[in-house]
Amino acid sequence: MAPAVGMRTARRTADLVGLFPRLYRPFPDGERRGGLIRMAYAADPRVLHTVAAALAPTEEAREQTAWSALYAEDAGLFETPAPWESWRFDGLPPGAGDRCRAEAREAYADGRISGAWDAEAATWRRRDGRFPELVQLVGPSGSGKSTYARTVRADRRISLDALREEAGSRTDQRSNGAILRRGLDRLDRALAEGGTVVWDATSLDRRQRAPVHAVATRRSALITHAVVLVDGTELVRRNGVREHPVPPAVLERQLRRFTPPYPGEAHRTRYIGATGTVEDTDGYGPGGADADQ
Repeated sequence: MAPAVGMRTARRTADLVGLFPRLYRPFPDGERRGGLIRMAYAADPRVLHTVAAALAPTEEAREQTAWSALYAEDAGLFETPAPWESWRFDGLPPGAGDRCRAEAREAYADGRISGAWDAEAATWRRRDGRFPELVQLVGPSGSGKSTYARTVRADRRISLDALREEAGSRTDQRSNGAILRRGLDRLDRALAEGGTVVWDATSLDRRQRAPVHAVATRRSALITHAVVLVDGTELVRRNGVREHPVPPAVLERQLRRFTPPYPGEAHRTRYIGATGTVEDTDGYGPGGADADQ
């Protein structure tokens, strides 16, 4: 879709399609407001509820959508702009504004703050920009992650493929658990030293991304997702000519498993297209340490 309509439209459409069925699920009312706010990072709540209502497959789904809409309206999510979009974090060091904005937004979703003044007070510890950064690459084999990684101004790059080569074979998947633990240990030490660290692995779904996030959170790092989105036909073509192709069955399994992160799952998100350049961001900042490249 992206080549036809552009990355931003394609990405936002995919987010909308992935999120609207969630409105059909029974959800604890005490957590509903926060969940809707987090959905609003990725999709316009008015469009989200309109689509969900129009496509509701059952009466129960329609009732759940209507109940959700009441909560969304009460939270101010049908207003333009959304409450947090007017909060300003200008004049801060690179990365600090994005992190302050993301953490204030999350505090708002949790109900810990209520407005712009609270947002500034809640993020004062991050305003000097003195923290490390994790750039976590996300995408199937052959999508161009490693190529993009070489354009990032980083102090360290941790590649799971490189760790497999160190262990004897780039293609040997039998020791994946040990390789991951070694990579996470190196990531921990690198973030402790400061600077920007790139994590070069497929990170296909939330479960694979979680242990990397845990290390970054423990080291109080800014987390940037760099999501590489290339269509399946192009991935198959690239895999056929790359130096280290993966078996076609492995690539097929990766594509079935691939669930790109939604905006808000990291402090900020960049979307990289088939050309290897940033074609979209999550809309809340310049996109990271290398956004001007």
